[in-house]
Amino acid sequence: MKFFNIALGLTLLGTFVADCMAVPPGAEFVPVCKKIGVRKEIRSLTATEWQAYSNAVAAAYNDKWIDWFGYYHSRVADVVHGSSQFLVFHRDFINSYEDILQGYNPDVMVPYWNMMVDFQNPANSSVLGSKYLGGNGVGANNCVNSGLAGTWSLFPKDRCLSRVYNNGTNINSWYSPEYVTSVMQRSNTYADFRFNIENSVHGAVHLGLNGDMGTMHSPTDPVFFLHHVNIDRLYAQWQAVKPATRTYMYDGVDSKSVPVTTNDSIIGTSTPVYAVMRLGYGKMCYTYDTIKAAKGDASALVKRQPRKCIKRPSPATQQIIMKLPPKVLAQFYPSFAKGPGHPLENEMATISPHQPMAADACAVDFKAPPPNENMRGKMPLPSGLPDDWIKMQGSSVAQVRALEKAAYDMVDALNKANYLSPYMV
Repeated sequence: MKFFNIALGLTLLGTFVADCMAVPPGAEFVPVCKKIGVRKEIRSLTATEWQAYSNAVAAAYNDKWIDWFGYYHSRVADVVHGSSQFLVFHRDFINSYEDILQGYNPDVMVPYWNMMVDFQNPANSSVLGSKYLGGNGVGANNCVNSGLAGTWSLFPKDRCLSRVYNNGTNINSWYSPEYVTSVMQRSNTYADFRFNIENSVHGAVHLGLNGDMGTMHSPTDPVFFLHHVNIDRLYAQWQAVKPATRTYMYDGVDSKSVPVTTNDSIIGTSTPVYAVMRLGYGKMCYTYDTIKAAKGDASALVKRQPRKCIKRPSPATQQIIMKLPPKVLAQFYPSFAKGPGHPLENEMATISPHQPMAADACAVDFKAPPPNENMRGKMPLPSGLPDDWIKMQGSSVAQVRALEKAAYDMVDALNKANYLSPYMV
């Protein structure tokens, strides 16, 4: 057995070297997965897939696993947020959740919600419909009374799932696909990418839904996992743009401002950071539909799958943004300024915010609406994070305000260029 392990390690090491990948000590012995699942956008799940996922989540709830994940996250939140542990911890955390669900059904994969597509009017997303994740809370306790968790009683203190949209019956604008594309192209280090994502789209979604999502026991809201799977998808894509240098790139500091290394353990575990950094190896036996598509699997994405209810595709969004003035492209989209760029650093997808759930079996014909000309040059500013949230997350208020200003500068530049986002409806 010992000889076999050494031989396997040497084989994997050869694979790494062939890929010209910078591999930290120990990572060469992490085995290749025998089977790799694909995490999909929630709107692409068939009725059978959605029912299987819902049933597994319900079983996990009945066995108190949802409470456990909420409790555990609340215990370690102070040291995993606002530090380099943020992305790698949550990758491992989500994987543990997926493992629990697969104990009930081995074919279940946790989907992601591409909420950037819904950035202008998140509350109107079909994902928050009564058949899926439910909507805003109601009544004195702001209880969610529909969707996956509409009847749940949760940690702490056996209470309902709570949501309190941050704009009454609506949710303030989130960060757009245009902004996230800019982050993907401008972030050259792990520390930069982590900070930019954690303090923009990550925080905006938590605070937009609010209620339990605005607390450190937020995994009790089923949106949490779909949201963080989406964050992990962005991280995986950022890695895959330059796999030789980014797969094991891990810089920045921990919660005590100590420089991090890939030999550090994931908070609360004995798992070294390097063991969760490469998809398809060790316990990370999954990939994303977007990554499969980028590697030539044209059937991987719902947006590339003909669905009889979708009569007309959404506009070619990358072609639209490529028409921006050269100075704007160079400042906010350095890859586009040089050419088409890598597909995995481009979140300007063709999925529409109006796209129906595949699980609804295309009950009605869907026609992707044309861009709303009344919205030309009127992209809204994303909602900023309050000081108390920033401090709770362990981030610097001044640094987050600088990040937000850069986001506002991007929106202003696009509006001054009379840019019309295809996601403005």
